[in-house]
Amino acid sequence: MKIFRLIFGLLLLFGGLYVLIGEHFAGTSADATVNARVTVIRAPIEGVVSLAVRSIGARVNAGELVAEVVDDRFDTARLIDLERQLDTQKIEVKRATAQKQALVQARDGFATQLGSYQKGRISQIGARLAEARAAQDASAARLREAEGSLRRANELNDRGVQTAANLERSRASSDVAQQDLESARQRSSYLETELAAARTGVFIGDSYNDAPFSSQRVRELDLRLAELEAEQTQHEARISQLDRQIGSERVRINRLTSATLTTRITGMAWDFLIDDGEYARRGQDLIRLVDCSTLIVTAGVTEALYDSLAIGYPVQFRLFGDERVFDGTVTRLGGSGAATLYANLAVGPSAEHLQRFDVTVSVPALAGQSDLTCAIGRTGRVIFSSGPIASMRRFLTRYGI
Repeated sequence: MKIFRLIFGLLLLFGGLYVLIGEHFAGTSADATVNARVTVIRAPIEGVVSLAVRSIGARVNAGELVAEVVDDRFDTARLIDLERQLDTQKIEVKRATAQKQALVQARDGFATQLGSYQKGRISQIGARLAEARAAQDASAARLREAEGSLRRANELNDRGVQTAANLERSRASSDVAQQDLESARQRSSYLETELAAARTGVFIGDSYNDAPFSSQRVRELDLRLAELEAEQTQHEARISQLDRQIGSERVRINRLTSATLTTRITGMAWDFLIDDGEYARRGQDLIRLVDCSTLIVTAGVTEALYDSLAIGYPVQFRLFGDERVFDGTVTRLGGSGAATLYANLAVGPSAEHLQRFDVTVSVPALAGQSDLTCAIGRTGRVIFSSGPIASMRRFLTRYGI
């Protein structure tokens, strides 16, 4: 009986030593932590922050509102100046329009006066032309009479009945009548030219200009109307330009006076770097969010085990207090002193971890577990090569024990 107890005790001793020594030389990590990448929400503008998510650990979905920033003290002097310029240009347009209306009315009055004057002048010149033509006909009749007297005087002179003095008087009368007829013709030609010019709006005559006062005023008003039309066009172009500038300025002010911050990831609130209602500067960190779609496992191993690993090396991961084992692969070999690698990760390394060699492991199956979708901070162990306990566990699991 004593021998049996001795043998059983030696077996237990050898079994315990086997497990202790086997686990010591087995390829397992000293510690392993479920980790994930952190996204920082920053203030795009200065202003007062209103948090929509206020509790650490609150779950957020992609596109969900997390905070708003409003700046009520933004300088709008530029917008006010542009609006003042726009009002000034609109006043100038109204002024030009009113002046145009007044000038159009005055021009219409002068144009009516010019039409009446032209009509009267045409009638007047027409009457004078008729008078000149009548005088021309009278001169022609006197010329015929003088020519008849001259013929009779020549006949009498040839017969010796008429004296030479009477013949000269007859010749002189004929010459005068001929000149009177020519003068009457020239007068009629002048009046015809004057009448034709008057019908086109040009008035020819002595002691006055070629255009009456009303015609000159119409031309002056037409020139002024053209100038006002150019000014109005310039003001309207300036109004269109100011409208575009004001629209752009309002968009800029809206962008710089209020900002709605949404998240691009699905995760949870990890840390708040500002309180609700505080004033934030542009670019200031507001909220840190954990991206639950980037779950990884960070582990520390010995140098001997680290030197035997490579990227893509298959491993297994098991959480403490959980019997489930998940397959994974090595995705990064961080080496020793890998503190900088944790700058964008949720859980930083401990002092003991930095004394070992850092290894990053991808475990895709974690995201498929409802209770582990965002189990940031859970600890466990990464198994790089199986030890006695893992072999015993697989043996028992195989037979349903």
